[in-house]
Amino acid sequence: MDVPRLQDLLDLAEPDADRFLGRTQPMPKLRLFGGLLLAQSIAAAGRTVADDRPVHSMHALFVRPADPTDLIEYTVDRIRDGGATSARRVIARQDGVEVFTALVSFQRGRDGLRHQAEFPRATEPEDLLPLHERFADSDVPVPDWWRKPRAIELRHVDNPPTRLPTATPHGGASRRSTDAPPVEPTDASRHLVWMRAPEKLPDDPLLHACALAYASDMTLLEPVFLLHGVDRHAKGLQLASLDHAMWFHEDLRADEWLLYDQDCPVAAGGRVLGRGNVFDRSGRHVATVAQEGLLRIER
Repeated sequence: MDVPRLQDLLDLAEPDADRFLGRTQPMPKLRLFGGLLLAQSIAAAGRTVADDRPVHSMHALFVRPADPTDLIEYTVDRIRDGGATSARRVIARQDGVEVFTALVSFQRGRDGLRHQAEFPRATEPEDLLPLHERFADSDVPVPDWWRKPRAIELRHVDNPPTRLPTATPHGGASRRSTDAPPVEPTDASRHLVWMRAPEKLPDDPLLHACALAYASDMTLLEPVFLLHGVDRHAKGLQLASLDHAMWFHEDLRADEWLLYDQDCPVAAGGRVLGRGNVFDRSGRHVATVAQEGLLRIER
C-alpha cells in the first residue's frame, strides 16, 4: 500500500456548484477509512464558506460502509449564512447511495471567557518510535499495513492495543528498546498518542483542520481494547464507527506534533464511546473529539 499524500486526498474536484468529488485510497479491508470521509466533508463544506469563518464543529453519521475503490460525491446544502456563523449539511454518496452525512459549522472568532483541559505529561515524540517502526522487525501478529508508513505518523506513548515489547520506564517504546519480551496490555484509562502529517502542508487553516479530522479517526477507540485486555486484531472482532463529532477550539498545524489524549468512559449495548482532547506542542487545547463505535467479539 503506497503512502497517500493528505494534500492529494483533500484536493476535491468541483464539477458543479456545491458538488464535489473526492478520491479514495487503497485500503487493506473492503471498507473505506472513515477519517477520509470526515476530512473530505469538511473540505467540501469549507469551499462554500468565506475564508474569515474557520470551521468550529462537525457532527457526522456513518450511514453505510463505503467502497475504497470508487470516487465519493459530496453535495453541500447551504443551510445558513448569518452575521458571524455559517452552517452546512454535507451528504456523501457512491453510485447514488448515501454512505455518510455531516453537519459542519463555521464561525468568525470572538473574544470571551477562556479555560481549557490540563495538558497531560507525556514522553516527547522524538524519544518514541513511529508505529510502523515498532512493528517492522517484530513477529507480533498484526496486519501488514501496521508495518508500513501512513498519511499520518503515529507515535504511541504507551502500548498500542496488541502484544508489544515492554514499554520503557518513562512511558512509550523507546528507539532503543528492541528485544524485550511481549506483555499483555495494561490499564489505559488515558491513552496518549502523538500524531502529525509527515509532509509539510500549505498555510491553509481549513486544510489543517481537515488533516486533523482524518487523524482523529485512527486511534480514538483503542482505549477500550487496552482497558479490557483485548487484542485489536483478535479473530472474531468486529469494529465499525457509528458517528463522530469534533469541536475546533484554536488554530492548529497538523504537520506539527499534536498530542491526542484519549479515553473510553463507557462500553454498553455492543457499543463503545471514545473521547479525545487534542493539544499542540505548546500545551494549547486545540480540539475535542467524540466517537461511538459498534464493537462485537465472537467468542
